[in-house]
Amino acid sequence: MQHKGMVKLTLLLLSVHTIMAAAIVAPSLPEIAKVFSTTSNADLLSKLILSLPAILIAVSAPLAGRYIDRNGRIKLLYVGLILYAMAGSSAYLLNNLYYILVGRIFLGVSIGIIMTITVTLIGDYFEGEDRKQFLGFQTAFIGFAGVAFLGVGGLLADINWRMPFLIYVLALLIIPLVYKFLSEPEVVVKTAAAKSVRLNNLIGIIFVTAIAFMILFYIIPTQLPFFLKEIGIESNSLSGAVLSLNALGLVISSLMYSHIRGIVHYTYIFAIAFFLMAIGFTVTAAGSSLLVVSFAMLVAGLGFGLIIPNTNLWMIELTPAAYRGRNLGVLNSFMFFGQFLSPIVVEPIVRSFNLSMVFLLAAVLLLFISLSFAVMGRSLMRMDRVYSKMLRRSIRNDL
Repeated sequence: MQHKGMVKLTLLLLSVHTIMAAAIVAPSLPEIAKVFSTTSNADLLSKLILSLPAILIAVSAPLAGRYIDRNGRIKLLYVGLILYAMAGSSAYLLNNLYYILVGRIFLGVSIGIIMTITVTLIGDYFEGEDRKQFLGFQTAFIGFAGVAFLGVGGLLADINWRMPFLIYVLALLIIPLVYKFLSEPEVVVKTAAAKSVRLNNLIGIIFVTAIAFMILFYIIPTQLPFFLKEIGIESNSLSGAVLSLNALGLVISSLMYSHIRGIVHYTYIFAIAFFLMAIGFTVTAAGSSLLVVSFAMLVAGLGFGLIIPNTNLWMIELTPAAYRGRNLGVLNSFMFFGQFLSPIVVEPIVRSFNLSMVFLLAAVLLLFISLSFAVMGRSLMRMDRVYSKMLRRSIRNDL
């Protein structure tokens, strides 16, 4: 592969669009609610600016995946980047909260396109150890970017609530890099053997794991700031620092992912990762000080940093290249639908009990998932070998 370094850089820059969508505008939300206070339900609508794109990602990602398997990756990627810049920055000019939400709908569609194509291209361009290393590094890069964009968004929001929305225009600067360094992968023949492993029981388990993981993980950004206030920590900056420690844990473990995957099967990585998250949530539920909760979030982040690359890599390895886009699109759909569902599922528990109970119940579910992967480890590994053998046979038939 020519210009391998620039190919990797381009893919990394594409990868941050998801985290950038939320992190940039989050600091502006209180001011937006204040500016549009005369609009009915302004508080709720301003929060939808952050959450609405997730459901549109869930809808658009599988459609984008199906499209790129039939028609190629790169042309639709240009569309996604242009739409991202236009929809994301539209709020800079708009003076109606409902119109701003329409812009966020199109932003979600663009993210579904960009995300699905980016992960699919990683599967197309890299194999073996390179693929493992890059997916781990990609997750770490996204973690770093999330912290950076939160800071930049906060600084710009202090100038004017509209300013952070201009950052979305930077997506246009990536188009020349895509044109120069990303090429369309070769067309793959769809053999009967490939169709037989397009969707299988193991892939179904990964889909279910993805949505469960996102429902549970998203408790952290949506509920932790309120939990900290419950235990007497009122400072917003301290809340941000605790969330940054969660991101630090993600970065540390994702950078170690390639090495861990070299000695441990996907199944047991899931068992370890969910166990780490269970520990973090349990300690949080029992925590009554900033130090304890900070430690808990660091441990939970270590689990999170293993799950994302493990999920993507296993899905790539199990999917024939001819169906890679649609399967990864469905995976993204499950993950972001889980993100959208998280506050909806959690809110009744918050009202009936308290946030400590939310973290404790989440810890119990995380432990159950961890033990399930540990117990089913051998049988899932056998299934993995069977499907991998079928996939290799289909590839040989294509050659």
